[in-house]
Amino acid sequence: METATDAPSLFTWTGHPFTDAGLAALLLLSGKEKPEELTEEDIENAANFASRLYARKEWSSGYIHAMMLPNSGILMANPSMAKKRTPEAIKKNLLGLLNEKEDPSAPICEICGRRHARIKPVYRSDFPLVGTGGVPNYFPSGKEGANICSRCLFLAQMMPLVAYRLSRVLIIHAHPYELMLEFHREAIDDIKKSELASTARDFKRPENFLFEKLVEIGTNLELGKLENASITLYYFVVNNKAPTIELIYIPNPVLRFVAFAARVDRAGWKKIVSMGWRKKPSEEELEDFKKRYPNNVYSKLLSGESILPYFIDTKNRRANSNWRLLSFYCSEVLSLDKEALEFIKGVADRIVETVEKLPDNKLSARVRELERAEKLYQFEAFFVNLEKLRQRLGVEKPLLTFDEFARILTSYGEDLNVSWKTVKNLLLFRIYEKLHDRLVKVSAEEVEGTEENEEEFEEGGEE
Repeated sequence: METATDAPSLFTWTGHPFTDAGLAALLLLSGKEKPEELTEEDIENAANFASRLYARKEWSSGYIHAMMLPNSGILMANPSMAKKRTPEAIKKNLLGLLNEKEDPSAPICEICGRRHARIKPVYRSDFPLVGTGGVPNYFPSGKEGANICSRCLFLAQMMPLVAYRLSRVLIIHAHPYELMLEFHREAIDDIKKSELASTARDFKRPENFLFEKLVEIGTNLELGKLENASITLYYFVVNNKAPTIELIYIPNPVLRFVAFAARVDRAGWKKIVSMGWRKKPSEEELEDFKKRYPNNVYSKLLSGESILPYFIDTKNRRANSNWRLLSFYCSEVLSLDKEALEFIKGVADRIVETVEKLPDNKLSARVRELERAEKLYQFEAFFVNLEKLRQRLGVEKPLLTFDEFARILTSYGEDLNVSWKTVKNLLLFRIYEKLHDRLVKVSAEEVEGTEENEEEFEEGGEE
């Protein structure tokens, strides 16, 4: 193996999830930030650490063989190799990869593109999710085995150290690479404490865990550095029965939005997410829900659908976040023009200016009219009725000019994220934000009055 002075040429980020994860493991174990900072001592220490763990049955048979590298000869994970499996033997295999001679006649490595492939072919037992030797047409080269260099193969053997063990294996591949270190630091920390693979706090859904992590580290993420950031979850299992993989891509606007929420309105983000559970969990159930069940907010963000309705709680008549977070979401994720957003905000303020002159019960009725508008003609009627109210109240300026009215009703397509329903939700958000206290008070009185009427009816029935 090269000396420390040659270490900068040993490893590099490749863009492949498994080798990059292995490199992240080396950096996290050594406390380094860049591949060129790694020394020969760092690499040997990492090999010592990994070999000691991999020699244990919990890692070899129950994890590596069962979920990532079935029948691995390098890591001696096959149960039949149990008697020969020792930390010393595994370490020898690992460091032996770095001492293998390159084959000048072999093709360039398919992973890093920098080295010639190793002399021995690489199969699924050595590198996750490539084919087996019995199916040559699986490989792009048309030969039996993948063209992978020894150094990339070494990194793949380090990958289990930063993988999260859910019902499958989870690797969070991120760019810039500093993000990979942040997302996988917990895995290394867990292993150091328990010497077992990290279970990601017992999360059962990879996207839930990802969003939880993103909020936690989002406070320290500068939005400018996330401009071209990307995250892809590789959720897979490799065994001798049914290898499978699920790719979950996090769109860049969503990544920046969640990081922004973590910095400017974390409480608001929690309220938004709480609206996404199909059943509202109790305080005791919440932790279990977060780990086990799908959330509509996460699902819609990942599929490119609008989550604007979750910014408001119509039942409790409240805005779930501040206007700054809403504005960021609309402009950065929904791509709503900032001028259009300010226009809608101005219309909402004019609505508030009108209805706040009413007594509580009538104010509540006017807002309810907007809340119940499910068809475009109902939405239209709300504005017509409100204009009549302004005239009765003697308000000099009209609620909307003709052009503004037409813009509100017809400028947005029915089936797009930015539709009249988007406008409705934005209006309600602003109304709830400005009139929350009065609306809550009226709602409480209405509920109390309903209960009293029900009691009177029940008493009359008994007579």
